[in-house]
Amino acid sequence: MPTQPTHPVLPPPVIPGDRVGVAALSGPVDPELLERGLAGLRELGFEPVVAANLSAQAGLFAGDDRERLAEFHRLAEDPEIKAIFFARGGHGALRLLPGVDWQLLERHPRAYIGYSDVTLLLNLIVERLGLVAFHGPMAAVDLAREMDRAERGSLLAALRGELPATIAVEPIGGRPFDVSGPLVGGCLSLLVAGLGTEYQVSTARTILFWEDVNEPLYRLDRMLTQLRLSGSLSAIRGMVVGSVQPADTGLSEPNPADHDPSTSDLRQLLNELESVFDWPIAVGCASGHCEPNMTLPLGLEARLDSERGALVIG
Repeated sequence: MPTQPTHPVLPPPVIPGDRVGVAALSGPVDPELLERGLAGLRELGFEPVVAANLSAQAGLFAGDDRERLAEFHRLAEDPEIKAIFFARGGHGALRLLPGVDWQLLERHPRAYIGYSDVTLLLNLIVERLGLVAFHGPMAAVDLAREMDRAERGSLLAALRGELPATIAVEPIGGRPFDVSGPLVGGCLSLLVAGLGTEYQVSTARTILFWEDVNEPLYRLDRMLTQLRLSGSLSAIRGMVVGSVQPADTGLSEPNPADHDPSTSDLRQLLNELESVFDWPIAVGCASGHCEPNMTLPLGLEARLDSERGALVIG
């Protein structure tokens, strides 16, 4: 297993003209969205190289486990590929973690960009390789739509290694704070899925970021409670909440007021959580299953400043 340096480092810069891989570790990829996403990568100046399984489907997945992992490794073996974007989320990446060839990934350090189902993989890249990974746009999701100027700028600046990155946030408590620590996290349901496994995200002395989609309030509460009971929240420096999209139960129209982090129900839940611990919480970080989806460099030192109303990374 590779030995992690004391402080994660940025991958080599990715600039227009570079070849970038597009991998599918999770659900099947919509062909139309993929083509639009590849066009989006080309518009940014990159030359996309696609995994062969992007057109495959095996049940819930973009090909079987062996196929998805082999194609990911094929992209990782190519030293000319300067970054690997993930096509989409869904489910499936967790199944592949035991087979990831970390020595291969270490031989060719590069940028990895995605969110949702690849949350644990991104954090493992930080922990095991000592390499910053990017919680950011996916090829057949965000890049398949019209990204706004700030969103595009956030991605390109992150890939070039231009820091610091500053994202507006809103403190939920009344007391001032200024806390720092490495930024870790991602999709809340995946952070919880890793608990009790060797892939559990290390959270001590970090700024913990989370976001999620299609989760009713009671499930968010249950997952946060599980993190708390596991001890994962006992030593963090602060918490940042990103996009929290409404759940669609299929029974009735979802009520955004039940799930939006700016509304009273979720604020009450977060206020209760903040009262248990001696660290602050901020909401409104525009990253995750949302538009715009700003790029967050995981592993870098971050500062959560209530006076500025900002998360400053790097």
